[in-house]
Amino acid sequence: MSTSHTWRTALLLALALLGGCGPSYSYRYSPPPSMMGMNCINSCATERNHCKQMARLQENSDKALYQANLRSYQHCQAGKSKKEARNSCYYPSYPYNSGSAYACGNDYDSCYQACGGTITRVLNKD
Repeated sequence: MSTSHTWRTALLLALALLGGCGPSYSYRYSPPPSMMGMNCINSCATERNHCKQMARLQENSDKALYQANLRSYQHCQAGKSKKEARNSCYYPSYPYNSGSAYACGNDYDSCYQACGGTITRVLNKD
C-alpha cells in the first residue's frame, strides 16, 4: 500500500468519524399545572436521589470487594511457582458498574411523565 493511499484512507476515516457525530439534543422539562402533580414530581426527585445514593453505595461495595479479592489473589501467589499459582490462584474480575445510576435518570423521567409533566427533546443549534 502506498504512502499516499495510506494518508488518503486515514483522512477519509477521520472525516467519517467526525461526520458521524450527528446533532445534539437537550431536554425541556415542563411540570404539570396542578399542585398535586408538583408534589408527585417532588417525590420523583426524592426517589431519584435515593436511587443515585444506593448506586454509589453499591459501586463502593463492589470496589471494596474487588480490592479484597485482589489482595487474596496476591496472597495466594506468594511463595508459589508461576505454574502452581496459575493452577490455584484465580485473578478476580472487576465488577464493572451496571449503569444503575443511569437507570435512575430513566426512572425519574418515567415518574415525571406519570405525574403529568412533559419532556420535550430540543435540537441544539450549533
